[in-house]
Amino acid sequence: MGGELPPPPPGADAGRGPVFVAAAQRDPGTRRFPGTQLQRIQIVKGWVGDDGSFHQDVIDVAGRADNGADVNRATCTPRGPGADALCGVWRDPDFDPSRRAVYYARVVENPSCRWHTYQCLSLPEDERPAGCDDPRVPPTLQERAWTSPIWYTPS
Repeated sequence: MGGELPPPPPGADAGRGPVFVAAAQRDPGTRRFPGTQLQRIQIVKGWVGDDGSFHQDVIDVAGRADNGADVNRATCTPRGPGADALCGVWRDPDFDPSRRAVYYARVVENPSCRWHTYQCLSLPEDERPAGCDDPRVPPTLQERAWTSPIWYTPS
């Protein structure tokens, strides 16, 4: 988990950039609350630009953000496709061996109900508190997991 990416050895084609392999399996959950299927794996790259400000790129390497998955908000039943496991390979096409960088992988699940939504649905409609219909509190979310970072420091 995490670590330091060493500079390319002398004579290596540093311009080709590092290659990352990312793999994830969904959480099996429990019988009552099964784990949610996976939507995508992303690689997040960060670096400091010539202007001194932090920049970030987010690259989908497996799965799709537009996979059509959602949640039936009346029952919290998941709908649509997802994956039990995902795997992807990505090479940084913009790698600059003279610039510091940081990389990490992020796994995004399909949408699922927030806990307050489950609690609200467990009550009769006329007994639900106002917070159950508060538009400032979304009824669903997308859980995420991420790895420790991999740091690159030029020699």
